[in-house]
Amino acid sequence: KQMGDEMSKSLSDATDAENASIANYEALIAAKKSEVAILQGQIETEMERIGSLGMSVAEMSNDIEDTKNALAADETFKLELESSCATKTGEWEEIKKTRAEELIALAETIKVLNDDDALELFKKTLPGSSASLVQIKVSAASQKARALELLHAAAKGSKRPELDLIALALRGKTAGFE
Repeated sequence: KQMGDEMSKSLSDATDAENASIANYEALIAAKKSEVAILQGQIETEMERIGSLGMSVAEMSNDIEDTKNALAADETFKLELESSCATKTGEWEEIKKTRAEELIALAETIKVLNDDDALELFKKTLPGSSASLVQIKVSAASQKARALELLHAAAKGSKRPELDLIALALRGKTAGFE
């Protein structure tokens, strides 16, 4: 009987130990499954992060290439602009030099024209007061006569009645183009 009790107690202890081991195993499996699920979520999060970082790197590479191209174009434009500015500066200096020379020539011309010797030369060239370079007076009658002569000359070569009408108006005494 003592042996049966010991065996029963041993069996009961072994069963309890086995049940405790099974419970520990199941708790360990549940903890490991939970840990696997958490780690799987972290892996997915890191994979998404790696993907987005890869895209960012690719976009930045494209941006760097675009920036390098823009920089090269800007440097070319800068060189062209510097060359153009140098050319324009040279042209402006030439214009200023030419203007200065023209102003000196004008000053010398005015000085020569205002000189007493020039006055004497003009007096010798124009012997009398009747000869003049300035037209003093033109009468309306002389202008009418000149216009009529031009109309007759133009009307001879063409058969245009408009010219005859204008000539008639010029010859008329009561109405004109006033």
